[in-house]
Amino acid sequence: MKENPIISVIVPMYKVEKYVPRCLESIRQQTFQDFEVLMIDDGSPDRCAEIAAEFAQKDQRFLLFQKQNGGCVSGARNYGIDRAKGEYIVFIDSDDCLHKDYLKVLYEECTTHHAEISYCRFKHSYFMSKICIPMFSCPKKEVLDSEKALNLIIRDMSMHSYPWNKMYKTSVFKEHNIKYPEIYFEDLALGPILFFNASKIAVTNRYLYYYEKRGTSMMSTINMQKINDLLLAVLIIRNYIQYHHAYDKYKDSILFLAKKMYLINIYSIIRQHLIMRNFTHLKSNIKTNRKLYEYLISEDYQAVEGIPKLPFEMIQPDKKSGK
Repeated sequence: MKENPIISVIVPMYKVEKYVPRCLESIRQQTFQDFEVLMIDDGSPDRCAEIAAEFAQKDQRFLLFQKQNGGCVSGARNYGIDRAKGEYIVFIDSDDCLHKDYLKVLYEECTTHHAEISYCRFKHSYFMSKICIPMFSCPKKEVLDSEKALNLIIRDMSMHSYPWNKMYKTSVFKEHNIKYPEIYFEDLALGPILFFNASKIAVTNRYLYYYEKRGTSMMSTINMQKINDLLLAVLIIRNYIQYHHAYDKYKDSILFLAKKMYLINIYSIIRQHLIMRNFTHLKSNIKTNRKLYEYLISEDYQAVEGIPKLPFEMIQPDKKSGK
């Protein structure tokens, strides 16, 4: 393996032994071959490490790392960033897979347009049925300056913060000391920060990533910690942009995102109390959600260095047993 491959592929692994062989094989078969694969076993209790070791034995570009589970994928991604040797980084979820030209096209988009980030379309994949459904809420093929792209990604409409349908110049992370916050919705929080530190984002209209749809998605397993972290992610975005003296430029987009997440939380709070059959804190949680929203959009907010904290949080209801 080359001492300094062009691309570092970071693959966190946790409880996905059924999907890992397909994922790693789709990386191995890429038409662009100058890469390293950092397979991060995040304390997975299944055969993920064993499967990864087999790939490492057969192909020296595949490197297995093992760490204690940190409770969220951010720790594994950050572990990979610290060890990446490539000029560019991509993140692959280990239950997903790639089009054979994923690395080639994203790399060409970056180098051709002198962009620090490239962005592709994706499809929802269903492992058992082998069906793939294209997702159409994506930007058109173009090269965006930072301001236009940042407003789009903050609004989380046509452009999203998913880490896996993008290629990043490694320097965007390392020169600005950017790491994933160890919270739920870490990608929502970090996507705009990465765009803020890029001058150009190149978008291709090709569908190059296949995102596995499973029943254990973030929103299907919602709890109050995730509901709190959804608003914390918005606060992290606002805090970073305001700390770097650009809040007025992106204010409308940040207020749009804050309202969107506030409304989503109303539904999620009610749903959580219904699931738990416990309505003791329902009214106070609804009020807290409103207070946090007002805090997020306040003209009096003072930005801080590093990761901010929510001033108050919603309370997880205990589950009441049925009759």
